[in-house]
Amino acid sequence: MDHLSSRGRWRLPAILTAALLAGAAAPCAQTEEAAATDRGPIVTDRPTDSASPELVPKKTLQVELGYKVTRLDTEPGRTDTHVLPDLLARYGIGESVEGRLVVAGWTIENTAAGIDYGFTDISVGAKVALAEERGRRPQMSLLADVSVPAGQAGFTDDYVIPKVLLLASHTLGDRVGLTWNLGPSVVTRAAGDGGSETDLTLNYAVALGRGVGDAFTLFGEVYGNFDFGQGFPDSHTFQVGTTILLSPFFQVDVRGGIGMVDDVPDWLFGAGLAFRVPQ
Repeated sequence: MDHLSSRGRWRLPAILTAALLAGAAAPCAQTEEAAATDRGPIVTDRPTDSASPELVPKKTLQVELGYKVTRLDTEPGRTDTHVLPDLLARYGIGESVEGRLVVAGWTIENTAAGIDYGFTDISVGAKVALAEERGRRPQMSLLADVSVPAGQAGFTDDYVIPKVLLLASHTLGDRVGLTWNLGPSVVTRAAGDGGSETDLTLNYAVALGRGVGDAFTLFGEVYGNFDFGQGFPDSHTFQVGTTILLSPFFQVDVRGGIGMVDDVPDWLFGAGLAFRVPQ
C-alpha cells in the first residue's frame, strides 16, 4: 500500500472502523407475509458492492437495476458520470447454481469539454453455493464472471477481464449481519507503447447491515481493490444506504458514498429497485 496517497493512508483505517460500526448488506428484513412463502423474500446483490452468498430460487428470474451518479474533481477539471440502467439479471439454474448477466448500460460523462456517452462492457457469470451457515462457519458461495469488451470506443476495457470472488455472510445477532467478498481479477489495460499490460487485482468488500422494523435495512460498506501492477492506484470507497422491502418480491434502495483515496470519485449517489418475475 506504499503507493496510496496520504489521503488514503489516513482515511482508510478510520472509514473501515466506521463501516463495521455503522451497519451493511445483511439479508433484507423479512415481513410476516414473506416468511409464510415457500420461496422466501427477495435477497439482492444491490445496492452494496458486496454480493450476498444467497442464490435466487431455482427457475426464478430476478432483475436488479438502478441509476448512479459520481463526481470526480481533478486538476484538468470536474467529471460527472451517470450510469443506467446498471442492470443485474439473475436466474436460478438449479438449487445451488445461478446464472448472471451484468449490463451497466449507458455511461454519460459531463466534463468542461462537453458531454460524451456510450454503451459499456457486459459481464456474464455464475454464483455457486458452497455451504450454509452453521455455528461459526458463515454461509458461503463462489462467484465467477467474465467482463466482455462489448462496449463502444472510449467506454470499453478492450480486453476480457475474469474475476472470482468468495462470498460470505455471518449472522452477528438479532437482525444484524456481516457480508464480505474477497477475490482476484486479472485486468489487462492498454499500455502507452501501443501494447498492453496485465495486472492482478485483489477485490474486496465488507458490509454490515441491520434490519429496522419489518421493511428497512440500513447498511454501511467499504469496498475497492488493491492493484499489484505498476503505476495503477488502489481504489477504496465508503458508502451507506438503505433497502426498503415493499413486498416479499419487490425492493427499492438508495445509497450515497465518498471516495477514500485519489483517482476515485469524490462522491456517489444511487437509487434502484429489484424484483422477481412471476412464473
